[in-house]
This record gives sequence, C-alpha cells and structure tokens, in this order.
Amino acid sequence: MSIRLKLTILLILLFSASIGNAIFTFVMESHVEKKLIWVLHTHEVINQSEKLLSSMTDAETGQRGFLLTGDATYLEPYHHGLSSAEESFKILMELTADNQSQQERLSNIHLLIKEKFDELKKTISWMSDDKKQGKERAIDLVKKNIGKKYMDDIRSHLMEFNNEELMLLETRKGDFRESRAYITILIVIEIIFFIFLGIITTFFINNNLFHPLKLLLKNTSKMEKGERQKIEDILPDDEMGYLLSRFYKMSEKVYEKTELLSYRAHHDELTGLRNRAGVGKEINDSIVDLNESSGKLAVLFVDLNKFKQFNDALGHDAGDAILKETAERLGNAVRSDDVVFRYGGDEFIVVINNIVDVRHVENVVKNIMQKFEPPVMFGGKSIEISLSIGVAIAPDDTANGEEMLKFSDVAMYAAKRDKTCSHRFFDRSMLRRSGDNTSEDSTA
Repeated sequence: MSIRLKLTILLILLFSASIGNAIFTFVMESHVEKKLIWVLHTHEVINQSEKLLSSMTDAETGQRGFLLTGDATYLEPYHHGLSSAEESFKILMELTADNQSQQERLSNIHLLIKEKFDELKKTISWMSDDKKQGKERAIDLVKKNIGKKYMDDIRSHLMEFNNEELMLLETRKGDFRESRAYITILIVIEIIFFIFLGIITTFFINNNLFHPLKLLLKNTSKMEKGERQKIEDILPDDEMGYLLSRFYKMSEKVYEKTELLSYRAHHDELTGLRNRAGVGKEINDSIVDLNESSGKLAVLFVDLNKFKQFNDALGHDAGDAILKETAERLGNAVRSDDVVFRYGGDEFIVVINNIVDVRHVENVVKNIMQKFEPPVMFGGKSIEISLSIGVAIAPDDTANGEEMLKFSDVAMYAAKRDKTCSHRFFDRSMLRRSGDNTSEDSTA
C-alpha cells in the first residue's frame, strides 16, 4: 500500500471523526437544551402556583379591610387579587396542559376558588348596599369560617399540586445532569481517541518519511538543493494540526455551553445570584460541617418592604433595578465565605457560616442595614429601601435545613409585624401565631 493511499485513508478517517463528532455534539447539545427548558418550565409552574395563592390572600385581605373599616380603598387589592388569580390560574392551565393529573387538580382548585370569590363578593355586596346591616351580615358570614375552609382546601390542593411539580422538577434536573454527564464522557473519549490517532500519525510519518530521508542524507555526499529538507512539502502537518485545533476549539465550546446551561439552571438571571434550587443543599452541607467544629450557622431570610408598591408605581424596570441593587448590597455586606441567594420575588436568603458567637450575627445584620441606608436612584428619583430580616441559628434553633428556612421565614414575618425593629431572631413562641396573621403579613 502506497504512502499516498495510507495518508489519504488517514485523512478520510480524521475528517469522518470530526464531522461525526460535530453532528453528534450538536444533537447532544440540543438534547441538553430541551432538558433545561423543561427544568425552567417546572420552575415557572411552581412560581405561578405561589402567585395564585398570594393573589387569593390579597383579595381576602382587601375584603376584610373593607368590612372592618368601610374604606373603599381596601377594594383595590381585592380587585387586583381577583384579576391576578384568574390570570395565574389561566397560565397554570396552559403550562400543565400535558399533565392530566395536574389538570384535574386545577379543576378542583378552580371550583374552590369560585366558591371563595363568591363568598367575598357576597360580603362586599352586602356591605356596599347597607353599611350597617350589611356589615353585620357580612361579618356573621365571615365568622362562620366558610371562607377559611375554602382557603384551607385551596392551600391543601395547591400543596399536592406543588409536591407533584417538585418531584417532576427533581426528575427533570436529574435528566439534565445525566445529559450533561454524557457530554463530558463524550469529550473525554474524543480527546483519548485523537491522542491515540496522533500517536499513530507520528509513527506513520516517522517510519515512512523521516527514516528514509535520514538514510538518504547519510548516503549523499553533496546536497545541491534544499527541497529535500522541506518536510512540509510532503507531510500534511498543517492540515492535521488545523483539524486537531478545530476539534479542540469545538470541544471547548461544548464545555462552555455546558457550563452556561448549568449556570442558568442554578443562578438568577436578573441578579446573578444563586437561585432557590441550591439553598437547601447549601444549608444542609453547612450543618454537616458544624458536626466537625463547635461553630454555628445562621440563615437570614431577607424581604424587601413595600416592593410591590414600588413595582406597581414606578414600573418593572424600577423593580428590576431595586432587586439588582439589593443583590449587590447584600453581597458587599457579608464575608467571602457567606452565600447570598435570591429565593424568589423580593425575598433573599443569606447563609452566614463559621459563627463563633451569636453576637457576630447582630454585627452582620447591622452591616446589612448600614449598606441599605443610602437610597437607590432611578430615573432621577430617590427610592428608600427597607428590609425585614428573620434569623434562625443552627444548631440552637434546629439542625434541619428545611426547618432553618421555615424558622427564618417565621422570624422575618415577626419582624414585619414589629414596627420597632427591622430584624428578629427566631424563638418557638413565634410558631403559635395563627396562619391568618402570616397570610396578612405576606402582603406587606
């Protein structure tokens, strides 16, 4: 077999491998993107279900405010809650159109929502028609707790709905990670393959070209022309090097794309902070680390006060600017080994690691408050940002990651109710407060 034929076969093999790799990599990349789309789709379903419950709570709060005071301004959150709940429910129906069991749950929830809204409309109608007797009739109806039962049933059904979505989310995240692992394995195999091919090429060129050339030079007493030494004239070094470099560049792009997909799945697009997907793991890992030391861990649940009013009054661009500024200031207020998450909406989580004394948490909270003293400037307007912060300490309060989140959330609502301070440390007496108070505070 001639050298030319061997070289042609080698080049054909290399071209085939490169083209096959490009096609296969493109297919795998498209597959991973589809997996990520499903992960983001499930996140959107969960967010819309939470928005639905929040809108129901807004409507109920507006109704109660109107019944107690007779002030028609309380009907604004009521009407906004009605329209927002209908919009969220419509979106949920569209997002879960491919899931029959979730569609059935939403149908049951829709019936309960209709009953709840009918009750709200009835009491408001009585109050509007006859403020004295209508108010008495409306309050008597509220005291029967029929509306509370509707809300409890709605929460129960939504919890079942969210639980199924969370299971779907974990499954889809697992599929995404599995696809990403396949790409990594593929790249490793490709690198090994091309290294092996390079070794074969080296032996081929050396045995068929360099060695005969050396023999020729040894037996030639006089070299008249330098063409014999121009190995590039007979070796495809440039082409081989080009193909290999193109392959490695393509592999680097695959790595970069994979890292980008992973980053988007675990980070908030607006603020650049890690999102709620990694909060539980971060807290649990930090709690495990506590077993090897005598330190403590603090979880700060941070909520922006009156963010919804800013967002409605100034527009979404202003709201986005406030969220970005909040993320930046929180990051500047904590240490390098502490972690800041955007938990959702106007809520942030700060995990404070390696605490020796609880007083250190007070210093961190104080530092955070100092960072938020300067107002945010947007469109020539000065916007004052105020925070409500709930603090839970591990292992003092609990050594369970989910409870740490729950307790810090409870403490945050306690801080909202307490007008004398902007932060509260969790204590178990807070758990005895009624769920209705918590629901009302969530609108603040």
